[in-house]
Amino acid sequence: MTAPSLILGVNGQDGALLAAHLLAQGVPVHGGVRPGSSGASWRLRELGIADKVTLHETDLLAAQSLGGLIGDLRPATVYHFGGVSTSLESFDAPRFVLEQNVIGTTNLLEAIRTGSPETRLFYTSSAEIYGAGATELIDETRPPTPQNPYAISKATAQQLIQAYRARHGMFAVTGIMFNHESAYRPRRFLTRKVTYTLARLRLDGGAPLELGALDSCRDWGAAEDYVAAMVATLACDTAADYVFATGRKTPVREFLRLAATAAGFDPEFSGEGVDSVCRDRKTGHPIAVVSPQFFRPNDTSALIGNPVRLKQATGWAGSRDVAALAADMMRADLDRRKAGRTDY
Repeated sequence: MTAPSLILGVNGQDGALLAAHLLAQGVPVHGGVRPGSSGASWRLRELGIADKVTLHETDLLAAQSLGGLIGDLRPATVYHFGGVSTSLESFDAPRFVLEQNVIGTTNLLEAIRTGSPETRLFYTSSAEIYGAGATELIDETRPPTPQNPYAISKATAQQLIQAYRARHGMFAVTGIMFNHESAYRPRRFLTRKVTYTLARLRLDGGAPLELGALDSCRDWGAAEDYVAAMVATLACDTAADYVFATGRKTPVREFLRLAATAAGFDPEFSGEGVDSVCRDRKTGHPIAVVSPQFFRPNDTSALIGNPVRLKQATGWAGSRDVAALAADMMRADLDRRKAGRTDY
């Protein structure tokens, strides 16, 4: 019988997409969810796998119960998407962020070391650890310079992974994740905010989309492609740290243009800075406007990753381009709205 995989944070974007990927390969999947959140499985339901994933309410700070779960399952692989996954509010709750991402990861490492040492671990770090100011492609050799509590927690947990790998011989991989998007992103993330709102505008009309700086850039890849690469890293002979990125930067303006076109609009931009407007050339109606309230006060500069090590180690072909990604996300949100599913 195939040994199971345990996905901590299976209700999230990456966790749900990874669960679907593993199940398609015939791997039994167990999923860890925060206590009280087992009902928040809309991604698993939409992917058609909600009845195929065995859920466990898992508190990363409850070391004893976490150790019991690992010891009972003895999973072949653990994918750690648990903890806090955004930097936006980390200055508002720094203690919570540090406890979840550092102490929680420590508890998981100890649970594997003592209860299932043959288990292979994948940990998700973040490009946020590199702070601001990088103008070159970033690879795994660049020293972390975190600038917010979330980034500090991710950099610290990543160093813990390295220490356990060196001290205990643990097979533990860190994926340094640059932005990766899909139709399963929460709506608070920019790309999903764009496609969700454009679907509403296209089908129901209403007020235009409000965005921050249109010239802000990101390295946007497709989450479905990245989860496949995660699995490949755990099949390697040795564990290492890997940058997950496309090596390309895309301005918000370009993602908006691609998504609007995919929605059936004919986008046209005018104005500069806070006066920028995107209109539908066919109707003259505004599609998107700039609002200073959406500028990020602690935003990092456009960080672009170099995925060469990942490609060389795994044979990964890389992520689809942002045009295909925007079209896929736009299609999904249009289909949801047509079906009356607008609550996620």
